[in-house]
Amino acid sequence: MATNLAVDLRALIAGQVLDDPAARADRSSDFGRMIHRLPGVVVRPASTQDVATVIGYARKNAVAVALRGEAHTQSGQATVADGILIDLTSLDRILEIDPSGLSADCQAGVKWETLVRQSIQQAVVPPVLTNNLGVTIGGTLSVAGLGVASFRYGAQGDNVTELEVVTGTGDVVVCSEVKAREVFDAVRSTLGQFGVITRARLKLRRCKPKTRTYFLLYDDLGAVMRDAQAVIERDRVDYLESTCVPCPQGFRSAGAIKEAFAAWFFPLQLTVEFDPQSPPDDAQVLQGLAPYRRTHVEDQETFGFAARLEPLFALWKRIGNWAMPHPWTETIIPWGAAHPFISQVLASLPPTALGGGHVLLWPCRGTVSRIPYFMYPPTPLVMGFGILPGVPPDVLPQARQRLNMVSDMSMAVGAKRYLSGFIEFDRPRWKQHFGPRWDEIRRLKKTYDPDGILNPGFIDYGP
Repeated sequence: MATNLAVDLRALIAGQVLDDPAARADRSSDFGRMIHRLPGVVVRPASTQDVATVIGYARKNAVAVALRGEAHTQSGQATVADGILIDLTSLDRILEIDPSGLSADCQAGVKWETLVRQSIQQAVVPPVLTNNLGVTIGGTLSVAGLGVASFRYGAQGDNVTELEVVTGTGDVVVCSEVKAREVFDAVRSTLGQFGVITRARLKLRRCKPKTRTYFLLYDDLGAVMRDAQAVIERDRVDYLESTCVPCPQGFRSAGAIKEAFAAWFFPLQLTVEFDPQSPPDDAQVLQGLAPYRRTHVEDQETFGFAARLEPLFALWKRIGNWAMPHPWTETIIPWGAAHPFISQVLASLPPTALGGGHVLLWPCRGTVSRIPYFMYPPTPLVMGFGILPGVPPDVLPQARQRLNMVSDMSMAVGAKRYLSGFIEFDRPRWKQHFGPRWDEIRRLKKTYDPDGILNPGFIDYGP
């Protein structure tokens, strides 16, 4: 198949068509490192028209197509067996940055880091940035795109004003809230199930050159949630992030075995942008908060803050975490259910199971996103909770079982999963996830990918 696909596609498009073993093997998995599928060919399109031509060819010949940016997914969403893998990182041009109009026009394969490095020189940035800037614009828009400013601005998909999309029918559609609205809604936060984002016009906001981060530590989950709620409701900071950190206590009996256990602490970081001539009033920012301890205050350039996790990623690469399987399990919980649920999970989570990874907390307003198919609880506040381990392959089956249990438990209390991560849903779970929108999702698939060629196998739509 690989040879025929390559020969056919090279005659049809201007971009690269790669069928050598190294190129195919290099793109046979994703960041999850759990799914391995060898594509028949890799296409690096030179234009949106190339993408449309490939989709048209795939429809005619009943060939599966997967879409890939930096492949930060964890359940094989960016892989395909024997079919066509479209590597969108070749669409990597920033077409325009307009600081006066507060917008940027970019091809979908542009990395957020590339855009921010250029925009910040003009004192503007996208309102929401993901923690990892080394991912593509099209990739994160396809999954919603959450960050530490989402409590103010929603997801990255809320901050896009126009998209260019190639649907699964091969049609090129320029869409927005006022033009081809159904396509615009269908491709944000649905992991390439209905179309391929090839270009995006993004909102920007003005930013200040410096940031100050207050590092607070809590020894009680209820206390950190109370203070996070106060910070959100008073809108006193620009960025808000938190984690759960284990303090290992030793080993205790867990049935017939001894298992490591921990006491948990909860760092909370509050960050404010400022001009050097007018630094923030620390007392005012922290007024009314009651941390267990204030551990540090850090001033840095605004881009340095945006890239603040690069040292962590470098550490993960040095210790081998980056190359391990990543069954990252992220779920968005109704605020009222968060404390008992998270407490229960942490009580039975061995710190050794993280393998150098971490546990994420993401307090946020539940009213800031308007993306119709980005599913989250309909409560005024929500709490994101992510278990983000690096797992040795020999313990992966046990980790998958336990994390699937966490996923099901979260959904039982009204949570919704964040779909870039480790997802092993059957059809009833998909139906539960999308709830009253499930019939819409099935209709959109039949409308915009009637042959089922785009990223097949991830969502079980049924007959």
